[in-house]
Amino acid sequence: MAEFQNAFQTAKEWQHNMPPWAGVQVHPPQNLPEVTQRAIDIYMMSRQPNGEMGGIGWWQAANGYTGITLHDYWSGTNKNYEQLAQTLKQCERNHPGLINEFNDDTLWWAMCCVHLYNIGGDPWFLDKAKGIYRHIQGKNSICGRGQIQFQNQDMEGACFWTTKPDEGQINSISSGLLAELSARLAIIEGSTNSKTEKHPHLSKLQAVLGHSQPSGNEYIETARCSLGWILRCRYRPRDAVVLDAIRLKKGEAVDWTFSYTTGVVLGVAALMYEATKEEEYMTLACHIAHRAMRNGSWVEDNGVLTEHGSYGKGNHDPAKNDDSVGFKSVLIRHLGTLYEVIRRTGASSPEAQRTAGLIRTFVNINFESQQQRNTNGNGQYGPWWNGPFELPTSHSQMAVMDVMAVVMLVNRA
Repeated sequence: MAEFQNAFQTAKEWQHNMPPWAGVQVHPPQNLPEVTQRAIDIYMMSRQPNGEMGGIGWWQAANGYTGITLHDYWSGTNKNYEQLAQTLKQCERNHPGLINEFNDDTLWWAMCCVHLYNIGGDPWFLDKAKGIYRHIQGKNSICGRGQIQFQNQDMEGACFWTTKPDEGQINSISSGLLAELSARLAIIEGSTNSKTEKHPHLSKLQAVLGHSQPSGNEYIETARCSLGWILRCRYRPRDAVVLDAIRLKKGEAVDWTFSYTTGVVLGVAALMYEATKEEEYMTLACHIAHRAMRNGSWVEDNGVLTEHGSYGKGNHDPAKNDDSVGFKSVLIRHLGTLYEVIRRTGASSPEAQRTAGLIRTFVNINFESQQQRNTNGNGQYGPWWNGPFELPTSHSQMAVMDVMAVVMLVNRA
């Protein structure tokens, strides 16, 4: 409780000065849909006969397809929907339920299914997403109340990295993705916390922590609980970043700070605001977004997101795939999630409106950088978002799919 109260107070009281690039005027090209679709078409040329993508891994393929799905959803079209729908069904025939032993891998696929369901309404995709939710629950992959203690803290709500019986690692990405899936399923089902009553002595802050009385809504409670663990145990309030993992058998915390772990939690906070209308979630989401967009370890002075330490020029061979190449794309995606929630819910607080404007500028700057510094002009993109362009690969093309999606969202009339 104390750790999250500190985090919330930091978010509430922080004065968000605008970064130097906030005043930059960037206007997308008139042919924006053609530019983004060209990038998608190039990427899909690497699709293999089994539905997976050449040159990248299983979870990365899910993220690339999710970026394309969101491009359709956020641009109000279904240009890529049929191809994506058939591709996922093809993948599922080879990977029943779209499930493997890594909970985070499986949950990335669940997210793609949720977005495809939101576009086409095909119950097959909703069934698969719910099946993954049940799979995580049924494999005892979530720490129950009082089950595990680490450094005198209850690990309730944490999700294990894998479904292996002897798995000893709980991490923020699997827990954050479980919270995101749960929140999205709650929104789809229309089962929000406003339909239930809390015990009168419980504060909203207690609800955020997941220590409220049972609400009758399993999805919301799962999301509260997993997000609550992250905010208690893996969130660093001073710079609003989410830390990586806890290795229970070794008794050590892994305090790596990747942009994608923070990005997913930012998205969860936004979705929980939509599901519950509790202002704490919007305050927290806006705070994390502001801090992420000016995090000196991730963002260059000109506003371009590079996360240089994870996958940057001089640190990696651009021809070689690496999980971290797409971390920054997940942060961009969930800045889009927050932007969408602010617009869809009509969140009218000055902070929400100012954050939406800053996200729009940030996304347009990053899209423009792709066009000026990171392409050969043929719809192909390299891994260095701030340039220079070196060579296109499946993994570099995958990483820009979310840029192509969110730029359509923030420039949609």
